[in-house]
Amino acid sequence: MSSFMGPHMTLPHTAAQGALETAALLVDKHLVADSNYLDLSELLKVPSHSQPSTSGQQDFDYPQLADPRLELGSVPELTNLKKVPLPPELVEQYGHMQCNCRMGLFPEISRAWLTIDSDIFVWNYEDGQDLAYFDGLNETILSAGLVKPKPGIFQPHILYLLCLCTPVDIVLLGVSFTKPFESKTADPGNGEMHLLPDPLFSIPTDNTHIVSIQGAASGRIFMAGKDGCLYELYYQADDGWFSKKCRKINHSKGALSYIIPQFLNFSFSDEDPVVQISVDNSRNILYTRSEKGTIMLYDLGADGKGMNRVAGLAQNSISHLAALTARTDRSNFKQIVHIAALSQSESRNIHLVAVTQTGVRLYFTTNPFGQGNNRPYMLQMVHVRHPPGFSASGAPMRPSNVHMAHYDRGMLVLACAQNEEGNVRDVVWGISADSFPFQQQLMETSTTLPIESHTWAVTESVIPQVHERLDPGQSPSPKAEPPLVVTQHMETMRRIVLLSSQGSHLVTKLRPVDQLREILIKSRGPDTEEVRAFFQLHKEAQACATCLILACSKAAVDQEIAEWATRAFFLYGGEPIYNMGTSGPMQASTLGPAGLHNTTFGATPHPGHMPHGGKVYSPSVSTFATPGPGVPNQMSTPNPNYLPPQQQQQQQQQQNQTFPPNVNLFGQEVTYSGKHNGICQYLARILRPIWEHKIVQDFSVTKPSEQYTVVGSTLSGEEVSWFLEQLIGLKDFIQLNSKFSSPLAIDSLSMSYSSTTLQRSMLSGRADQQMEDQLRRRYQAEATGQEKFSLQQIQDLIMKTCEVLGLWKILCEHQFHLLAASLTEDQRKQLRSMTFKQMVVSGTEITAAMITCLVNRYLGDNATTDAISSRLREVAPSLYSVEDATCSKAHELVQSAKLLQNKYDKDKVLKESLQLYKEVALQLDLQVVCQQYVQIRYYDAIVDLCITAANKRDPQNLALHYYRNGEPPEDTQGMQAFIIRRESYRFITELLGYFLNTSAAHPYASNVPVTPGPPPLPDPNMLSAVEAEKFTEDVLRMILKSTDEMLHVALYDWLINMELSEKLLEIQSPFLEPYLKRAATIEQDNLDTLDLLWKYYEKTKDYASAAKILSKLADRQCIDINLQQRLEYLSRAAMSAKSSTLRTTSSTQGEFLHELEEKMEVARIQLQIFDALSRRGDANKIQDTLSRLNSELLDITTLYGEFADPFDLSESKLAIILCAGHHDPSLVDALWQDIIEKELELTIGSPVNTRMATLGRKIISLGKIYAATERYFPVPFLVKYLERKSCEGGFDQKWVFTIMQDVGIPLTKLQEIYDRMFKSKDPCWQAAKKPLHLMGVIYHLLASFTEAPAVVPSYERRQFTTICLDTLASYLVELHAMSSTDPTVRKYTTDFKGLQAKLERLL
Repeated sequence: MSSFMGPHMTLPHTAAQGALETAALLVDKHLVADSNYLDLSELLKVPSHSQPSTSGQQDFDYPQLADPRLELGSVPELTNLKKVPLPPELVEQYGHMQCNCRMGLFPEISRAWLTIDSDIFVWNYEDGQDLAYFDGLNETILSAGLVKPKPGIFQPHILYLLCLCTPVDIVLLGVSFTKPFESKTADPGNGEMHLLPDPLFSIPTDNTHIVSIQGAASGRIFMAGKDGCLYELYYQADDGWFSKKCRKINHSKGALSYIIPQFLNFSFSDEDPVVQISVDNSRNILYTRSEKGTIMLYDLGADGKGMNRVAGLAQNSISHLAALTARTDRSNFKQIVHIAALSQSESRNIHLVAVTQTGVRLYFTTNPFGQGNNRPYMLQMVHVRHPPGFSASGAPMRPSNVHMAHYDRGMLVLACAQNEEGNVRDVVWGISADSFPFQQQLMETSTTLPIESHTWAVTESVIPQVHERLDPGQSPSPKAEPPLVVTQHMETMRRIVLLSSQGSHLVTKLRPVDQLREILIKSRGPDTEEVRAFFQLHKEAQACATCLILACSKAAVDQEIAEWATRAFFLYGGEPIYNMGTSGPMQASTLGPAGLHNTTFGATPHPGHMPHGGKVYSPSVSTFATPGPGVPNQMSTPNPNYLPPQQQQQQQQQQNQTFPPNVNLFGQEVTYSGKHNGICQYLARILRPIWEHKIVQDFSVTKPSEQYTVVGSTLSGEEVSWFLEQLIGLKDFIQLNSKFSSPLAIDSLSMSYSSTTLQRSMLSGRADQQMEDQLRRRYQAEATGQEKFSLQQIQDLIMKTCEVLGLWKILCEHQFHLLAASLTEDQRKQLRSMTFKQMVVSGTEITAAMITCLVNRYLGDNATTDAISSRLREVAPSLYSVEDATCSKAHELVQSAKLLQNKYDKDKVLKESLQLYKEVALQLDLQVVCQQYVQIRYYDAIVDLCITAANKRDPQNLALHYYRNGEPPEDTQGMQAFIIRRESYRFITELLGYFLNTSAAHPYASNVPVTPGPPPLPDPNMLSAVEAEKFTEDVLRMILKSTDEMLHVALYDWLINMELSEKLLEIQSPFLEPYLKRAATIEQDNLDTLDLLWKYYEKTKDYASAAKILSKLADRQCIDINLQQRLEYLSRAAMSAKSSTLRTTSSTQGEFLHELEEKMEVARIQLQIFDALSRRGDANKIQDTLSRLNSELLDITTLYGEFADPFDLSESKLAIILCAGHHDPSLVDALWQDIIEKELELTIGSPVNTRMATLGRKIISLGKIYAATERYFPVPFLVKYLERKSCEGGFDQKWVFTIMQDVGIPLTKLQEIYDRMFKSKDPCWQAAKKPLHLMGVIYHLLASFTEAPAVVPSYERRQFTTICLDTLASYLVELHAMSSTDPTVRKYTTDFKGLQAKLERLL
């Protein structure tokens, strides 16, 4: 399920988000600065592997902290911690020694060991306790070694293997502890150690004297033989086909001539025991050192399982090359006493360091620089580093008689033997570069400590460090580890253990923060030159960051020191300054002699450092509340991070491309104070291990039955707690000591003018002191305000980071992988790709999703959410607010309501949940909540909640104002409110859509199986069609009761989109008519809206308005309405107008009706023209003409002049002149003649009967239209013309008068027309050679009367009969005058006489 709380209904990029992003950029900036350190090869100025260099002979190689310019001589690098004597039991054992005694250290478990003959004793060198021993051997123990076992071979309780070598046997013993590993920070040395009595393996030495033993991280055991060979003790779980469980392998066996170059000047025939083995576990490389100083290189393979001897260098060759490189006495390089492999975390290019008896360090590489990923193939010396005492003006004291050394992570410890009055004593030298980070060359300090006895073994105690366990599982960095100053807050003091016959001597290596602590304790406060000198040495920002480590400590014993560190932070942290970008810096003074930093303490500048060549003003107003007097108004420190100007410029340009400078409103750069930069630096260093790393990763889980992958956190709850503790300390420090406020209110206009003027005056040298002071005060205020604002952003980031970490800790406590599995696939994909920085700055959605999964887990277990909600509010108030807690409670109520059977109780609980949801409706994720209510059929709550949410998210009803004003695009605020309201209403319309789909579905659709098989189980949540219809009516009724006009608008839009216009018209609401009118106005091209509007008016019996809308639709010029529809619109408009005139007596309505009727008449003619043109054979060629006729109503003149006349549409022209009332008999006759001719032309070649029928239908159809108006239906002309065509075509003599009678022409009129035609003696009949044609037609006409006298009204019948008898008499006279021999004449004479008799009988 998604989060209950939706995004805040504001603009996407809020001010708070912008502050987080800005602060995150500052963290990035300081992380980049902390990454700007050089590799060891670069510090040693080694250009390439083939160009060795030298150092240690200049004063700046070993600067003295006791220099008068620094005054830090009382701060040593090494201090004595404690001396732990040997356990008393061991002292007694010395008396029983017979053959041999050896001592050594196992730093992995904080143990020292002592062998006396065949017995070995192991005890805790920290306190001399937990003495364990093993006496199961019969031979003298020659060497001992502690190694990690190979995984999967021994039982889990065996954490280490103790390898003991005698002249006869090699024995492996199991080592276990009473306190098992509980976490990454667990120290096995804290538990009681047990040596298993029975050896795990025991094999013969084959007469090989094993001098030393060294294990690899992979569990391999290597042994140095006195015979000069390298051996390996190989062991495995079971015997193989050709190998035993445990055996000894000689990796040096065989001829060496083909491996070792001939230029090596030593003889292999002489015995040269291998005395030391050093393994580089990061590169899988092994080195050996022989007693005579020969160094051999072995390649263990990329996987650490191989073995290949690669190269070697003899002592003479090494000394010769070193002397050539350093140009000093060759005796300084003889007798190598120690070698140490350098891991990849210390240097990418230098792989080995060797220490000589005089303290000289020789650095080697196994690959050309830049090819560190390749397998080693050479052993090349690249640098010679002299110890202190070789510079011209340096102290005369230098190391000598070094018999034992230790080197690790840049720290060198030398044990130098001194013989005073027969007493052998040691002086321990400590050399380290930790006090000079970020340099351009290697600069180290040295400290000496006297030891009262001879040292048998020296090593560094292995203490689990925070930075070592905070490993988010990422690939190793391409660079070496940063200087100690970057990680000192995560590390404890390094401890050196020196073992002698009197016990263990523990020496601590001080970090810079420890040095500051010692100075504060010694000085009893910060008001001393030593503290000031510490800030001078480390620079303001770095020293402030170091102060914060002490000031943020919560330990009770550190409270006084924390107070002193806080005071030092403010005393020497500097102030923000302005860089005018013109002349040199205007500062009060600098600490220490000028130029000290330019020659000695040079390094990369840190963020916020003042650029060179800038004019600055330093405000005296402190950003923080200074806890005590003595704050200097202006302060600057010398730059111990010097770079040549050209390099500085390049570096500054590179940083500015990534991180923009701090520019004020006048475009001038502000350089933040050391206090500001120290806070940013300390914050960046706390977050450094996780800031850019992924927060989750996939873990493979293997079970007996399955294997699968889960998403797990890269940090454990314990690790998260560490980060949280550090950040809370910093947050409390800032809250306690800062006076955060918004930047000072400054009149921008006046300040801009005045500051510009003053600046110009100052630059030209014309400003007086008063103007300069005024400008300085203004810049002080602006710079201080900007720094305060920046610190406020940093504080916001710290608080947000604390909340994210606090939430993460809770998630880890609740089985993170199960919670992650509850996310959607997209959310898990997003989570996998997200870094911790992204989680803090922009991970609000994913954190909300994780919180939802956490709360849902409680709800899924039917557990109350009160406790977890309370904790979430306490830990992450911005991620889980009071509103979130309210949502969780409401969700809990909804879940509990599902289990209730009593309807009353269920309704009560649901109403309570609805009330809670309505309280937080402003930020509620309505979709999630609505889905909950749908599942329990609480539909009324959805409507109520959505309305409440819309009103809370738009309290000023800006959406309605935006809507009523036509949705202007420039009203962005109204648009946002409109979108928010529509989004809120969307869930109501989706609910209606769900009901609609359910009610429209087939009643048995839910029973149709999705897949083959048995019938599906009925869904209890499925609604029936009847229920869906009922709920639809209920929801609609609830919506229509609302006075929220925007809700009505959303409903109307939905009904239209779902094509439910009939349902829309059933609604009786005051908002419907404005909605339809607005839609018709805005969407003028939307015909559906206009259709709805006139239908609405008809439904409400507003016929006048309906008629106007219909008339507008008919007149609309568009292709969406065809001509037939326009006629229909006009017809409906006329009907509505008539209905309106019946309800009102307005003359205007009558005129409107008349206008509509005329439009209809013209429109019919236009339709007639359109149909006529459409029937033409060339209709495709006149598509534009047809489209015009079909897309608008045209006037009658246009129809005649542009369509009817050009296309010779006689019928249409006849209709037009009728409509126009135009009287032109000749034109009418011509049009009728043309109509008849065209019809006859269409039937050419057809049978006579077909031609008669076709033309007859045309005359009858048109005659019924025009017969009422004789002007446009000239019967005499038509009868004569048709008779002529009938005569020509051989038509039936009855045809013409018959169709005229069908048209409705009275028989009496036809008799009159024919009689007149006969008496006119038109020669056309003679020309047609049918002079008696009319005589025959008249006979048939009168005969039809005698056969059906009823065709003449009874009141006219007698008179008409008399007229017929009179005309018959004249016709008989005509016939008698003709030739009596013509059979036609005789026939007509006989017929007329018979007809005369019939007529007489009618009288």
